[in-house]
Amino acid sequence: MKTLAMLGLGLMAGTAVAQAPAVQVHVVEQREAKTGRFEVALFPAATQLNGAFTQHVGTFGAVTWHVRERFAFQVLGGGNWHNVESAFNASLVENYRVEAQAAASLLWTWGVFGGVEVEPFLAKFTVLNGPLVHFGVVLGGGVGAGGTRHQLKPQTATPASYGDTGPRFMGTFAAGFRLALGRHFTVRLDVRDVAYSARIDKVNGCSLPALTDLIERPGVQESAECRGFPTQVDASLARALVRTPGSAVLHNVGLYVGAGFVF
Repeated sequence: MKTLAMLGLGLMAGTAVAQAPAVQVHVVEQREAKTGRFEVALFPAATQLNGAFTQHVGTFGAVTWHVRERFAFQVLGGGNWHNVESAFNASLVENYRVEAQAAASLLWTWGVFGGVEVEPFLAKFTVLNGPLVHFGVVLGGGVGAGGTRHQLKPQTATPASYGDTGPRFMGTFAAGFRLALGRHFTVRLDVRDVAYSARIDKVNGCSLPALTDLIERPGVQESAECRGFPTQVDASLARALVRTPGSAVLHNVGLYVGAGFVF
């Protein structure tokens, strides 16, 4: 009798299991660890966002070493292949014979930076039930050096002329997003602020006394440091820049959109 009761209970339990609805099990994909890996990123067209008096577009690359899951060292470098005064500033010159102060229209040509990067916030999501996309908020900062130049003569019937105002110390801070697509590929979007001094002490390597000699004594022998100018007009415009060197700090805020490869 006891055996028959146990057999009946077993049949009832089997019937209940057979009638239970199917349960879908979702396996969560494990996050690929970044510790100890390198990430190479390319930003093909970094565009200035705060271009009231200047316009910059450049190409930059970064190598990031992820020492910890949320902490990394980074080296960033590149150049602005388009760096000119803005159309707004040219309009001021053409229509009202006024222009921005030299300190506000100094142009940034190239830069190399070293610093750190942290990822304080991490999340993940799926797109159309596809693979997981890992999302992170990234903050970074660093220091480095970069080159500068300034427009001397605006473009008229002849091309604009420029003077090299030399390299200088620069600092940078960035905030943005990082999307990890699978094991090796990333998409990066950063807003980066590059700060540098707008003081102009020399143009084409020429200090104020050297510029004065070039203008007032045209036959004077140029020093090895002073590279001179194609015309006397350019030399006069350069001397006007150096006479009012300024002491402002410029902020070049740009949008850096690119892709990376992790290995």
